[in-house]
Amino acid sequence: RSERLARFFRRPWRMLGASVLFRIPLVREMTLWFGAVDAGRSNCERLLRAGATVVVWPGGLDEANSVDEPRGVVRLRTRTGFIRLAVRSSVPVLPMFVFGELDAVEAVRLLPRPLASWLKRTLRASSNGFVGRYGTPVPRRVPFNLVIGDPIATAAAPSAAATDAEVARVHSLYRAELSRIYHEHRDAFGYGGRELVFANEDLAAG
Repeated sequence: RSERLARFFRRPWRMLGASVLFRIPLVREMTLWFGAVDAGRSNCERLLRAGATVVVWPGGLDEANSVDEPRGVVRLRTRTGFIRLAVRSSVPVLPMFVFGELDAVEAVRLLPRPLASWLKRTLRASSNGFVGRYGTPVPRRVPFNLVIGDPIATAAAPSAAATDAEVARVHSLYRAELSRIYHEHRDAFGYGGRELVFANEDLAAG
């Protein structure tokens, strides 16, 4: 698997950050220092045309704002926008899952829910804080284990209807592959008691 990752990242790669991060002084500089670029669609299209690998966190803002999830649930929110972009650019989608992130910090709500929802809708920004070691924002010392799935090829579509169908097909395969690698490795990496649930699905579907 490490050889697969090395081959995949032989191409130039950039990870995406929320557009709002690049409008805030200091936060912008820190985000760029970490190697992230604006997640705007035009920027993603430019990177893909240039042959770069684009690293996406599909859950994004929704998962960052999630503070009420039960301890035994891993809930993923998999939008289709990044898959539509991959289909239009005829590039494969590579599912990955990182075990350990849920144990490094815990999200806490800093603002009343209505105000937090307004910020999310208006600025596309999370207002949550994160608590780790000793009640500080410093993450706990836990191992992160990255599991890489099998790449999912995309096919060029000649029409809008065909594009929609291809997006649905790739999205279904993407979720299935995420589920496979999660259940295959969860016991080894300490997630044995946690059920994987996709947004808008019942717990039993995990």
